[in-house]
Amino acid sequence: MGVDISDDLSQVFSPLRERFDERFKGGLVEDALKCAGEIYSAIIRGNPTFAATVPVVLERFDRSKPEVIGSAVLIRIVNRPFLLTAAHVTDYECEGALLIPGKHGFMQITGDFAAMRLPPSGRRADDKLDVAYFGLDDDCASNLHSDRAALERSDVLLEAEPVRRTAYTLAGYPWRKAQTVVGRIEADFCTLSGVEAKKSEYEAMGLSRSMHIAVRFHRRRTFHDRKRRVMTAPLPHGMSGGGVYVWNEEAMKKWPIRLPLVGIANEYIPERSLLIATRLHVYISCIFHNHHDLAAIAGG
Repeated sequence: MGVDISDDLSQVFSPLRERFDERFKGGLVEDALKCAGEIYSAIIRGNPTFAATVPVVLERFDRSKPEVIGSAVLIRIVNRPFLLTAAHVTDYECEGALLIPGKHGFMQITGDFAAMRLPPSGRRADDKLDVAYFGLDDDCASNLHSDRAALERSDVLLEAEPVRRTAYTLAGYPWRKAQTVVGRIEADFCTLSGVEAKKSEYEAMGLSRSMHIAVRFHRRRTFHDRKRRVMTAPLPHGMSGGGVYVWNEEAMKKWPIRLPLVGIANEYIPERSLLIATRLHVYISCIFHNHHDLAAIAGG
C-alpha cells in the first residue's frame, strides 16, 4: 500500500480510535477485535447515504427476462433529482428500456439524458471517464421507490484531489447475485471496501488522481463483515454506476457516521486487483455545463 498511507489512515481514523478506546476497557485480543468489528459493522450496515444507490435493470426489446446490468446513484442538484451512472451501462439503451425501482415495481428512467461521447477508437472501454446521467423528469422523480433517497449537498464531497489517501466503500448490485423470480427481480445490495492505490498505479494505468479513484480489491482475500471470516468476494460486475463513499476525517467525527459520496464506479481490473471510479466533481461539471439554468440558479 505504501509507507505513507499508514500516517494518512492514522489521522483519518483517529476519531474512531477514540470511540474504540471509550468502549473497550481491556481484555483479550479477541475481545478487542470484536469491539472494533462492531463499530465497523454499525457504520456499514447503518450508513444512510447508501440508500441513494439503486440497481439498473434492462428490459430488452425481444421481451426476454429483465436483468440487472448495473447500478446508479440518486443525487439532488439545485432542487432537481439526477441519476448518475456509467456510460457503458446506459449504452445498453440500444437493446431495450432501462429501469429503476419505483413505487409499484421497476419503472423506466425518463428525463434528460447525457453521456460522454465514444473516444476516437469507438470503444467504450477506452473511455477513461465513462460519465452518464439522467435529469429525471417530474413523473419519474415522484414515483421513485420510498426506500430510495436522493443525496443532498451535505452528503457529497467534491474535492478534486484529496490530500490524504484513505479507505473507500463501493456500493452497488452485482448482476450475478440477481435473479428474476415469478415476475419480480431480486437484486442483492453489496458493499466492497478497500484503501486507495498508490499514485504510481494511477500513472501506470493512464489515470489521474484528480479525476479518478483507484481502490485496492483483492477479491480472493476479502474479510466478510457478517460471516467474520476471509473469503472470496462476489465479482463486482453490475456495480458499475454505483456510488463510491469515502472514509474521511470529518465523517468520522460524528455518530452515527454518514459516509459522503465522492465518485461513481465504472471498472474492475482483476489483474491489478483494483476498482476504478470517476470522481464526483467530474459529473457535476458536466451537468452544470449542459444545464445552464442550474448554473444560473446556483450563481454561475
